[in-house]
Amino acid sequence: MSDIKKIEAQINQNGTFEYNEDADPAKTYERMAAPDLNFYDAVRATKENGTRTHVYDDVLKAHTGNAFFVKAGQVIRFENNPSRHNGRTQIIDVQMITPDLTQWADHLNTTALEGLNLRENSGVWSQRHKMEKMATLVYDNFPYEKLEEGFTHIFYAAHCNADWLTMLYGEEGNVNSCNENFLHGFLRVPAIAAIEDEQERRETAIFHANRNDVNIFQPNRFTQMDGDITRCVLAPAPAVEDGTAVEFYAEKDQYFVVSNCPYADQQLPFPEARPNPVYVSVFDTGIKPNHPGMNNQGWEKQVWDRIMTKDVSPK
Repeated sequence: MSDIKKIEAQINQNGTFEYNEDADPAKTYERMAAPDLNFYDAVRATKENGTRTHVYDDVLKAHTGNAFFVKAGQVIRFENNPSRHNGRTQIIDVQMITPDLTQWADHLNTTALEGLNLRENSGVWSQRHKMEKMATLVYDNFPYEKLEEGFTHIFYAAHCNADWLTMLYGEEGNVNSCNENFLHGFLRVPAIAAIEDEQERRETAIFHANRNDVNIFQPNRFTQMDGDITRCVLAPAPAVEDGTAVEFYAEKDQYFVVSNCPYADQQLPFPEARPNPVYVSVFDTGIKPNHPGMNNQGWEKQVWDRIMTKDVSPK
């Protein structure tokens, strides 16, 4: 029996109320954002049929962040090749932003529509008042059979930063964090690099580096701990074969800003971890995006005007 059915049965037995999926915001959001599976099957077919065109390759080096430009209709591939290095899997963290900086991957909208974990055909959505799909996960050959039951390897959440690492390790934790890598990556986005005022450029990079991101190749499971508090349990990444990868289809022109996680595969304590490079490739599918977004633009003035009819005096 599914978790929802168990809840429904328990509620009915207690006689309190009857679960109604149509009244559950999470379920109705999920249905509204459901992907066009035939469309993404066609995107995947360009790989299987050899009809997509190679655009460029790059490498995300250890202890760095970088920004990879991907046009709408192209696919970006993040690939582990452990045998070329120390045999370990490498975790990465991924954010997305349009070249004009007006849209970025948003935790709130993405998790509301897709859930905390991503799987093939899951979308990543931009922020409030835009709410358009940034990218869609179209390929994932991670060896799930190597994970304990209930674990997956992709989730939308936070990333390590200097605050956490200093708290845990003191001066020994003074090694680059994912947040530092994101700062590095966002500073390489042309629109941010072009900001002449150094303080403004720094604050813009910090603003975007502080956003939550998609964690990839990181085994995780959301579960209730003592006190019925839901927490994310993170497990070490198993050794994977060369060529283990995920691919995202770009729904719009954007930069994928990526951190090479300093925890590496999380098999060793943080100060001892030795990250590996991750291999990046971009391909053109020749298929233009057809996702129209949620048509949410234009409501801000109406909302603002309504608020102004209320008491907004300082408290």
